[in-house]
Amino acid sequence: MEWTQRPGVGPGAEILGTTLTGRRMVELGCGAGHNTAHLAAAGATIVGLDSSAGQIRRAVAHYGHTGARFLHSSAGHHLDHATEALDAIVSVFGAIGTTEPSQLLAACSRNLARRGVLAFCVPHPQRTGTVPHHTYNLVPVTLPDGTSHTVERWDAEPAAWILALNRAGLTATAVHHLHAPAGTRWPTTLLITARKP
Repeated sequence: MEWTQRPGVGPGAEILGTTLTGRRMVELGCGAGHNTAHLAAAGATIVGLDSSAGQIRRAVAHYGHTGARFLHSSAGHHLDHATEALDAIVSVFGAIGTTEPSQLLAACSRNLARRGVLAFCVPHPQRTGTVPHHTYNLVPVTLPDGTSHTVERWDAEPAAWILALNRAGLTATAVHHLHAPAGTRWPTTLLITARKP
């Protein structure tokens, strides 16, 4: 389980709980499916979601045999129509951070079982050494298939994320400022975990 773009930086899947076997999970914005497949291999019953049909095709091609399910869907749509309570929700540079936070965090809270875990990482707001002037930006990205898209991104300080989590009915349990690679001056990744009381 990788929370940054560099392997071996920060914690692993243990932040989701001591055992993953049989736990019901969703990854919001699974991309090519690497982390979803890792969690499935560890015994989780997991669905990886992505709003990009191309990413879902890649995930199925590479990891369809792992027991993970991959669905082409937006995070909000899937959570609004889910019928089972989840033990964990994960977003690794995924939907959390690229979707308006208040509504998505509220949907996560509604879908988590009691004591369920939310773990997400976003680009660190101080990754350039300065605090962003705006919390909302449009950012150009190039996907692995070479196509270019403009995505929405919310940059927020940890305190703002914690407040948003509290408003959604979740309690932050840890905030990690990850440096990837380790020698960088400024943290590159903000990893936050929260729990539903």
